[in-house]
Amino acid sequence: MYLLELEDKYIDIHTDPLENPEMYKLDIRSFCVLSHAAFEEFVENICLYTLNEIEDKFVNTQRISYSTLCLLHFYGNSKTIDNESWNDDERIYDYLLAQIRSIKSDFSKYIMNQNHGVGLKYLKRLLVPLGLYAPLDIRFSSALDNLTQSRGGYAHTSHRNIRSLSPEDVKMYVRDVYDLMVELANKSRKISYYSIH
Repeated sequence: MYLLELEDKYIDIHTDPLENPEMYKLDIRSFCVLSHAAFEEFVENICLYTLNEIEDKFVNTQRISYSTLCLLHFYGNSKTIDNESWNDDERIYDYLLAQIRSIKSDFSKYIMNQNHGVGLKYLKRLLVPLGLYAPLDIRFSSALDNLTQSRGGYAHTSHRNIRSLSPEDVKMYVRDVYDLMVELANKSRKISYYSIH
């Protein structure tokens, strides 16, 4: 809904193919920056949702998923097992729950405070540890690259003189990235959890 409002306000008003690019330059830049911000927030929310689901399923149903395994692999502490390192009073469940809660806390802070985009390098940092990353098809990869590069150029003062995209091109890039976000949301919703017993 928000993206459609942005498209309506900044892009759909430019229908003349012969329009001077100076007439739509600011609208294109605004649309890129605001769309990028919406996608960034969306990905962060998917990640936070997935973290909450991992903890909730483990606590309430004692179930784990591929995402749980990835999270523990990429961010868990390794523990050497010998007579002195393992307390026989500690259950494996309790140890894993403490790991999940600690990782969730740290990774949530990273997501909220240190993620700065939706470019491929940022997506990998967010999605790989949750088992949600898959190589992008060429349409998504191209749209993501074009949108993030344009947004970077438009948002930073050292790049003010970059050529503006056309309304048609930016609209296509945003719609393609939107389709990528829908796939990501669907993948997060379809995570399968399995009993640890």
